[in-house]
Amino acid sequence: MRRRPVVFLDVDGPLIPFGEPPVHSPPPTLDQPPGTNPLVMQLNPDLGPLLSALDCELAWATTWLHEADTSLGPALGLPALAVVDWL
Repeated sequence: MRRRPVVFLDVDGPLIPFGEPPVHSPPPTLDQPPGTNPLVMQLNPDLGPLLSALDCELAWATTWLHEADTSLGPALGLPALAVVDWL
């Protein structure tokens, strides 16, 4: 049985760019669910399908920990992923 490689996803920088919000980011709105991290609005939603198409297992490797799975994953259309616990 062939084992698929694992791609560890970092968030700050690779998925949420540093600096100015990208052009595709909608302006923040007041109808965001309470507790929503405003940085989620800077995600490029086109990245989700690209990541899903990779022939690998995906795992969050970020200081966002499980918030990546609950906030970023749904925004990108990703299923629940393993989370590397840095603590």
